[in-house]
Amino acid sequence: MGLFRKKKPHTPMLTREQSLACRPFHNDVTSWEETSEGLIRIQYELPLSPFLSAIFSKFTASQAKRPMRTLELDKMGSVVWKMIDGEKTAAEIILEFARYNNITNQESEQAITLFFRQLGKRGLIGLF
Repeated sequence: MGLFRKKKPHTPMLTREQSLACRPFHNDVTSWEETSEGLIRIQYELPLSPFLSAIFSKFTASQAKRPMRTLELDKMGSVVWKMIDGEKTAAEIILEFARYNNITNQESEQAITLFFRQLGKRGLIGLF
């Protein structure tokens, strides 16, 4: 089966220390607002593969907007989203979140890194 598949180039993984030193930031193509309940609602373009993007552009007007998605975060996710300012490192956010929720740093690190990974897959945040 693997005879004709292209091999993806190997990208080096960051060490734990390197990833905790990164500073998360909101992606510019997202827009977000705070609801009356204090929750965060994020709107973002649906990422399309090159194939679907070509089909979309062929059958729609040239100025047509791409499909949009809306994501509403729960209370904990909203707290973390507000902490992301491009200044604080991931480690600082993890420690602040642990203090805010009265949980251990390990629990906080697991929850925050998973949350960052999910937001990153959707293209909502980046790390630098």
